[in-house]
Amino acid sequence: MIKYLKKFLPFAALIALILVILGFASGFDEVMTFAWICFAVFFVLNIITYYFAMQTITKKFSSFMSVFFISIFSKLIITAIIVIVYRAGHEARDVNYIIPFAIVYFSFLFFETIELVSLSRRTEKQKPEKQKTPDNK
Repeated sequence: MIKYLKKFLPFAALIALILVILGFASGFDEVMTFAWICFAVFFVLNIITYYFAMQTITKKFSSFMSVFFISIFSKLIITAIIVIVYRAGHEARDVNYIIPFAIVYFSFLFFETIELVSLSRRTEKQKPEKQKTPDNK
């Protein structure tokens, strides 16, 4: 988990810097609270997902995939709720909230996918090879 955090925290800091810079752009100052809420949600969810993926990868690959798909589905539901609540409460006429949301969503999704694939490959390399039997040539 420490190796993951050593990669994840600088990545999250880079995304935070991008959001800070975006906050200075015209028209985005109104939606930055929404952007930071999304950032915090994805920050926490990525750590939780990686933790549970680490716990399940050594047991069964199907458990690992279940964690992966459940995390994707839960993020989809949580972010849909966040967007709906934001739209209902702010009646934003502009779609400026989509840009910081997309930056956060796709950046964290991209990072998480790369790290989970890497975790899967590392774990696969560490497993001892099965001995060949007459049935398993």
